[in-house]
Order: sequence, then C-alpha cells, then structure tokens
Amino acid sequence: MSLWEDFLDVQVSTKSPPQLRHHDLVGLLGNLHSGSPEAVELSCVGQSYEGRSIPLLKLGTGPVRIFAWSQMHGNEPTHTAVLLALVNLLLSSPKHPTSKAILSGCTLFLLPMLNPDGVERTTRRNAQDIDINRDALHLQSPEGKLLNEMVKTIQPHFALNLHNQKPRTSVHTTSQQVAAVSLLVPPINRENTETDEIRRAKQVAVSFLQAVRPYCEGMISRYDADFMPRCFGEWVQQQGVPTLTVEAGGWTMPNSDLSQVVQLHFTGLVSALEAIATGRYLQEDPAEYDTLPRSAEHDLFDLLLRGITVANGGAQTPFVADLGINLGETGQIEDLGDLCITSGKISVDGTKLICVPGKIVYAPEISPCKLPDQQQAKKFLARGVTSVIGQLDLAVPTQLDALIGLKEGLNLPVNLGFIAVVPSSLEKPPADILERLIRAASLGLLGVIAKDVSEDIASFLQYFKIPRLNEHDLVSATDESIELANLSRSTWEMANLLGLKNRGSIKLGMEADLLLLKDNELKKSSSVIPCSDLQQVMVAGTVVFNEGELLSHTGGRLLTSRFAE
Repeated sequence: MSLWEDFLDVQVSTKSPPQLRHHDLVGLLGNLHSGSPEAVELSCVGQSYEGRSIPLLKLGTGPVRIFAWSQMHGNEPTHTAVLLALVNLLLSSPKHPTSKAILSGCTLFLLPMLNPDGVERTTRRNAQDIDINRDALHLQSPEGKLLNEMVKTIQPHFALNLHNQKPRTSVHTTSQQVAAVSLLVPPINRENTETDEIRRAKQVAVSFLQAVRPYCEGMISRYDADFMPRCFGEWVQQQGVPTLTVEAGGWTMPNSDLSQVVQLHFTGLVSALEAIATGRYLQEDPAEYDTLPRSAEHDLFDLLLRGITVANGGAQTPFVADLGINLGETGQIEDLGDLCITSGKISVDGTKLICVPGKIVYAPEISPCKLPDQQQAKKFLARGVTSVIGQLDLAVPTQLDALIGLKEGLNLPVNLGFIAVVPSSLEKPPADILERLIRAASLGLLGVIAKDVSEDIASFLQYFKIPRLNEHDLVSATDESIELANLSRSTWEMANLLGLKNRGSIKLGMEADLLLLKDNELKKSSSVIPCSDLQQVMVAGTVVFNEGELLSHTGGRLLTSRFAE
C-alpha cells in the first residue's frame, strides 16, 4: 500500500484538526506512549505563558537528527494531526519499510503543539499576543525561548517548520487553483545567498513535492515570502541547519473534508523523512524547487457570484456587483463590487439573477423542544426564509435544557433563534422563572414577549438591554412572495429589532444568508417576485436549497443577540 492509503489506518484523532485542544493532545500522546514505552520518549520540555505543558516526542535510533515543530501559531492545526499519525505509524508498524528506514536512519524530535495557549483561543498569537514566529530575535515569549533552546540542545541536522497558510491562497497570481501545499526554504539573508544547507533543504522540499504531486497536481507552490529576519525559519537556517517550512493550504472545493489535507501532508512529510533517512534526497534536483510558482493571496474566494443584481430593498436602488463569499465558522460576504481581478473555487454567473437578503421570520410554533423537521425546513426555504425565530416558554424547564443542548450545533438547513415568553402580571415572579431568564439571556436570547412584567424582570431586561417585543411587530412566516420594496422592513429592521448583527442586508462582513431569484425586470421599485421564481437559497454561503429541492440538512446556526455580548 502507499503512504496515502496507510494514513487511513494510522490517523489518531477522531476530531477535525481545528477542534483538537491541548488536553486532547496530552491524552493522545499518553496513549501512544503507554502502548510502546520502550520505542518513544515522551517528556515535558517547557510551559506556555499560561502554564500549559509543551510535550516533546523522541523516536528512532538513527544518526541523523531531525527536529520538527507544529502549531507555533495556535490556529494552524493541520500538522499536529500529521505528527500524531506519523508517530502512530512508526510505533504501530515498526517493520513497515518506511518506518524501518526512518527509525534506523534518523532520530526524530517532535514538538506537536508549541503554542497551546493560542490553540485554546484558536488564535495565531500566544497568550501575550506575541506572534511566536516573529520572536526569534527578542525571545520575549516562553515558547520562543523554548524553541531557541531546543535547536541549540538538539543540534539537528534538519529542521521542519510546520504551518497552515490561508486556505484560499492560490498557486500564483493569475491562477484559480487553490494551493494545497506551499513550500519555503527560508533564506539566510536578503541577497538569497545559496549555501550547501539551503541546497539540501531544497532537495528535501523536492522529495516532499514529488510524493504529494500525484494527489494534488497543479496545487503546489513556493510560499510567497522573502527574507524575514524576525522569523524562526530564517534563524534556524542561519544556524547552519537545512530548514524547510511547509504550509498546509486548502482543498479543491469549499467545505471539503479537511482530513484530505492532513492525508496529503502526512504523505509528503513521511516521504521526506524517508528520503532524509536513506539519503535519497541527495538525488533530487534543487532547481525543481526554484521552478515552483510563487503563491499569491489575491482573494481566491470560496464562492464568487459574478455580475449579480443586488437588491437591499427600501429606498436603495438595485445595483450590479460581484460578491466574494468565504465559508468557515461564519460564511460571510468578504468583498463586493468589481472583483474581475479575483476568482473563486466556485464561480457563478449571476447576470440573470437577483440577490436579496434571506427573510428573518417569527414562527411561535417552533420551540427548543420542537424544532422544524426537514419538511418544515424545506417549506421555510421555499418561501425565502433563512432565519426562523421560535418561542421559548420559561414556564417549561425542559425548553431551556433543550436550548442549552442546541449550543453544541444545529442539524438544520436554516438558522434558528428564540424569543422568551415571560408570565405577565406577577407582582413577584417565581425565583425559578427569573433564574431561567438569566440563563436564557446568557445563551443569547433574542428578546422577550411580555405586556406586563414584574419590576425585577423589567429591571433585568433594561440592565442587559434585552428588548421587550410585541408579537405584532414581528414578521410572520406566511408570506408567499418577496416584495422588493419592503425588504428593508422585513429583513434589516427585523435584524435590528432582535439585535442580530451582520444579518438582514447585503454588505461587507454580513453573513451570506442570500436568496437568488430570476431577474424579473427588477427596475420597478414595486416589484413583487413570487417565491416560484426562487432559484437558490444560501445559508452562511452554502447552497441549501436549489430549484425546489433541499440540498443540505445542515448549515444553519443558532442565532444569538448582540445584546448578550
């Protein structure tokens, strides 16, 4: 079998790389060590700024010392998963030809998570807000000091600096192809002086790219960077250690399974280690590295709508624009206007389409205990509804418990939020009602429906700026058409009434909850478009409804109010 196929047997964590936290890593490394304590040394070599342990693994008995570190940027997790799979391969299959070559030819020193504080925050920087990879000279971060000390102590013959780049980085400035792999041999000066160490690092890079090329043809680039004296890659290279920086990028389509990127980089990294262990890398032509196209960050959007008519409703005149949308935790509109110099993983011709904000509607029959089923969700989407506001009855304890469960995520194609119903005309509310209201508010309650409430509740609502609402002010879910002139009332005003930031309009930074309709001579401000003209519905940039058919059962988010922040 190939290394690509081997990965499926040795991947360790069941979580996707961005979900892996420090305590997960500690547990997984403990399991790997306990299974083969004689084959791997596991030690804590330092602590982060906030006191989290930084573990080091040592494997192999060979003469060539290789030092690799990952997640010096806390939000760059791919190679942590790669290193875990590598260790599992070496420990579980020591007689595998590749494992045998690496273990006998090399001694590996692996730091799988240099910046655990950043991992906990899902941020690039550490707990001091220092970019560790810009701290190679001043060494003001404990993590940077540790990395410096490890290089001096190990005195490696090769170093691997493992990162993630932006997942929408393209392979070069004019390409529409995403870069799945970007390699960089850090220079030792601004003149790019070629040394024997740099030549050998380039040969290792070629070993890496040849291993991955069959699985990502046309998706490999040279990382777009010049001499950066503050960075550790440059510093380690300056110590006379052949150093290769590896950047994991994106995959072919939006919402691709990120495990394929891990699998790709596992294949490349293990192959490069075997090439070093056997000396095979010396047969590679370093000039092949130099011919790699230089990557570019020119806003390769996940989705690009070309030439679409944007209608925000009200007094705003419709206009034609390109919309650049990126997915992720929030699928947002990243750019708007003339985007002819950019491209997208998916590009849609919008010249015969109208784009309007998705409806936000009130549906009191929906509660945390009674979520819309797939047929109901399909009916909402068919009417252009992307966000459904249900009702939370504070007199029913199970509803609050169910709402807490929804914080883990929705399995719905529409967004969902809740307004609480508070018992009225009580001089003194029961303590449990007030307690439930406080808990609901902490979960992002969008508002409260109540005509008369006790003084305690009124004070609470006023202090936390939770709006008191009347049902007649809320847009119902019964509209069968999309009235362009009233979009401002039905979307933007509804979003503001409920404290929903970044929704209800088509602007920069807004969530891409969008309706795409047939262009029906839009120029008339009184246009009323029947929902039968609805072509597609996007929720957070993902097409969940297309020409009457439900495409996805997920994509919706639990809506929380800005008043709860």
